[in-house]
Amino acid sequence: VQPARMASSSQDTPDESRHASPLSKECVCIGSPYRLPPGTDTSLRVGNPHYGRRMQLYCRTGYNLVINEDATVEGIDADMDACAIMEFTSVDFGGLVRIRGIKSNYYLAMNKKGRLYGEPNPEEDETVFIEGVLGQYNTYMSYKYKKFKWYVAIKKTGKQKPGHKTKWGQKAIQFLPRRTAE
Repeated sequence: VQPARMASSSQDTPDESRHASPLSKECVCIGSPYRLPPGTDTSLRVGNPHYGRRMQLYCRTGYNLVINEDATVEGIDADMDACAIMEFTSVDFGGLVRIRGIKSNYYLAMNKKGRLYGEPNPEEDETVFIEGVLGQYNTYMSYKYKKFKWYVAIKKTGKQKPGHKTKWGQKAIQFLPRRTAE
């Protein structure tokens, strides 16, 4: 059922009134026929509802990125696994981030062969990644090996994909950050 069209005010141009939405400026006034459902929390929320410091990285291949307690990195299909919860910290402007596994306390890193591993020392250059956007997904390119354009990637088998086999546009490099309860 479509809501009734809002009457245009005398200030609206013909083009604006034609495209009036059910949530136009008239709807937010007191006495509007459009109301929130009973029990809806109208208080301001702290932070962005979609992103926070702690997230899971869900790969487009169907796996969550995991940094295990033995410093290995892989994909796991279990939802909300403790090893899959990551903490993101900003390193600098320009989308530079460090990704730490909460349970393992290791930082995601990429070595000179393009392999992902858990690094205990956050000051290593190998722990810094450039966060980018590809469509609706995020990508994470190694800052240290940016001249090679090596990305964090999980194959459709759940194993990590070496950086030298990754390319822009592959499904394996595309991640959805999913917020978790902090």
